Amino acid sequence: MRIKIGDLLVKAGVITELQLKAALAEQQHWGGKLGDILVRMEFLTEEVLVRALSKQTGIPRADLTGEGDRNALALVPADTAEEFGLVPMVLKEQGRTIVVAMSDPLNISATDHVVSLTGGKKVETLLAGASAIRNAISRWYRGEELLGESTSAMRIVNNSGVSVTMDPRKAPRNQAQKAAPSAAPPPDGAARQSAAEVLRAVEETQRRSVAALKAMVELLIEKGVFSRDEYLSRVKR
Repeated sequence: MRIKIGDLLVKAGVITELQLKAALAEQQHWGGKLGDILVRMEFLTEEVLVRALSKQTGIPRADLTGEGDRNALALVPADTAEEFGLVPMVLKEQGRTIVVAMSDPLNISATDHVVSLTGGKKVETLLAGASAIRNAISRWYRGEELLGESTSAMRIVNNSGVSVTMDPRKAPRNQAQKAAPSAAPPPDGAARQSAAEVLRAVEETQRRSVAALKAMVELLIEKGVFSRDEYLSRVKR
């Protein structure tokens, strides 16, 4: 019988029992995969999660560094890759097999869709984190690096005390233009898109913080530390 991912992480000392219970409480209220919730609540990193999932399932981890295989990429459209959280890596066995990195290699509907798209090719799945796959899709299909995924990124803290990753390569190259915005030309589409990505990142981190806090409150209420009425009366003060 396969050990559950949460129990595996606790047994390995990666997370505590309390962190697991908090994540399970959020999963019960909001749904989603436990591993993704643990990463979202910052109880562990995606890399550690992928290693644990690989050990749990026996599926090897994918190496998404370097360049993508154009022949493999041509068989799966970018929007399909994004929809199913996968990215084609390489063709092998004289093109009869396509190797695909997936955040959920056990998703049968996704692999069946790849089989249909590739004209019946055999699909070999490898395991990779969701953000690593998004980065590979961005680089291999569009020649771009996702915001905050490079080693040259820096971190700032927003008003909620939450860390937000920003890529300095997206910043204006000419500081004089930054100092005199009235003389600068209107932002182009790439700049507007970058600003939107930063806003989405801030909103997402704030949502994660709220979700983590709510899960912790629900757990404390469940454990009898305080009642819901006591909590609500304190909030209303």
